[in-house]
Amino acid sequence: MSKGNLKGKDLLLVLLYVNGKTDKINEPIIGKTRLTKMVFLFEKELLKKFKNINEDSLPEFFAYDYGPFSKELLDDIRFFQMIDFINEESLDYKLTEPEIEEYIYDINDDIGYGENVDVFDVDIPKEVAYSLTQKGIKFVEEKLLDQFNKDQLELLSNFKSKINKLSLNAILNYVYNKYPDSASNSLIKDNYIR
Repeated sequence: MSKGNLKGKDLLLVLLYVNGKTDKINEPIIGKTRLTKMVFLFEKELLKKFKNINEDSLPEFFAYDYGPFSKELLDDIRFFQMIDFINEESLDYKLTEPEIEEYIYDINDDIGYGENVDVFDVDIPKEVAYSLTQKGIKFVEEKLLDQFNKDQLELLSNFKSKINKLSLNAILNYVYNKYPDSASNSLIKDNYIR
């Protein structure tokens, strides 16, 4: 296990900070599903190039109803929202079908006790964009950026750009087919796995 000095939470903030397809820092990442799959793919495909990140601190992913999922990652996002580092902004367009299904499942999971909420029983939120607040940007610039070398920051920027350019369906198709074990419990795997 790698014992770098940076934590998984630090990676989340830096992923939000680096530029993406627009070449502007703090380019938003659209949707919880996209952000979740981005962190999952980082761990699977890029982590070995980041010896400065402590592997043990990264969020744990497991096969869930909509592919690889991490409660720890969602807890980290909520924590950073509470301390005003991450902003969640509603956008004008609606969620995609996989995101609606995941949202309904999250509600059912929160309710527990075997109760199920139907899509017609809840107000489906609009899509959200995650970005850093000014406080979050300042923290990344003062405490985290200098712990990444130029090549690592460029790799993160290219990675974010690629993920932000792809449709959610393309991301899910890639994840489900490249990592089928992580999608083994998915309720929508038949839509993606060849």
